[in-house]
Amino acid sequence: MKWNEAVKNYPNKWLLFEAIESYSKDGNRIIKDLSVINSFDESRKALEQYSEMHKKDKSREMYVYHTKNKKLIIEERRWIGVRKYG
Repeated sequence: MKWNEAVKNYPNKWLLFEAIESYSKDGNRIIKDLSVINSFDESRKALEQYSEMHKKDKSREMYVYHTKNKKLIIEERRWIGVRKYG
């Protein structure tokens, strides 16, 4: 699914989704294709489910984003240091 389809199918919702096809460009993550895992009215619930799923499988590229955003803009963050549990 494309982001514009997700916006149309899930109006005014927080989405937990997985990137199916993505790449990096100019410090942003470009999501070409995504799969909606769940939709929520509250961001807290979306982040709770994200956290549970991420603990089980850190290899999945999942995001929480609101469909009020017509464009999907995900800035990449550079992590410096050592992760204790990663």
